[in-house]
Amino acid sequence: MPRIAYFVPGPLSSSILGPRELDRRRSYLASLAFPETEVDVREATGGPESIESVAEECLAMPAILSAIPELESEGFDAVLIGCFDDPGLGGARELTRMPVIGPAQASCHLAAQLGDRFGILTVVEEVIPLLYRLMRSYGLQNHVTDIRAVDVPVLKLESQKKDVLDHLTLEGQAVLAAGADTLILGGMTLGFLDIAKSLEARLGVPVVDPVLASLKAAEGQLAMGARHSLRAYPPPRKKLVPVAV
Repeated sequence: MPRIAYFVPGPLSSSILGPRELDRRRSYLASLAFPETEVDVREATGGPESIESVAEECLAMPAILSAIPELESEGFDAVLIGCFDDPGLGGARELTRMPVIGPAQASCHLAAQLGDRFGILTVVEEVIPLLYRLMRSYGLQNHVTDIRAVDVPVLKLESQKKDVLDHLTLEGQAVLAAGADTLILGGMTLGFLDIAKSLEARLGVPVVDPVLASLKAAEGQLAMGARHSLRAYPPPRKKLVPVAV
């Protein structure tokens, strides 16, 4: 039975969402997974409660790198990084032979197969420059037409779900007018709202849920026995000393 860990790179249960949010995410992932797949949710004990800037992304990376060998030793077969910005993805892959999935990478490459040009709908304005840089690093800059934000902080998305869907609809229409034919929800908490199909029905184009895209990328790699290249992600020569998080 494949075991996949969804790792939240911050103490989400200590936020205003509380411990129930981890259970809710675990249940949602279980509903999407194949019957033979076991999915668990883990979180960091320190760092930012949510990631809405480059600085917060950097603060979250030590927890991700520390968690990878621990999760592997527990018997997990793959790890999903629980942040759409893919923090620490390259470093995490250097530390393991397990598939480590970055949600943005999985979602955007999927979107590039579903259409010619995609747009990203994210949470707050501050992450837009970060996402454009990420698209350039993945060689997808010619596929992305526009990135727009609903301007609702991560930890307030669930409590404003109806308004968020309305904002996504308006911003999605603007992105489509800019030339996109496919949309991506650019935030894991947006994905966990389970609104991708509702947005698809409103806008008439594919909407990629990053939670589903990253989970299926992990299941697919495990089914194929695929592993990342050691030429691209060579293990560090020196022994690494874990950073306290």
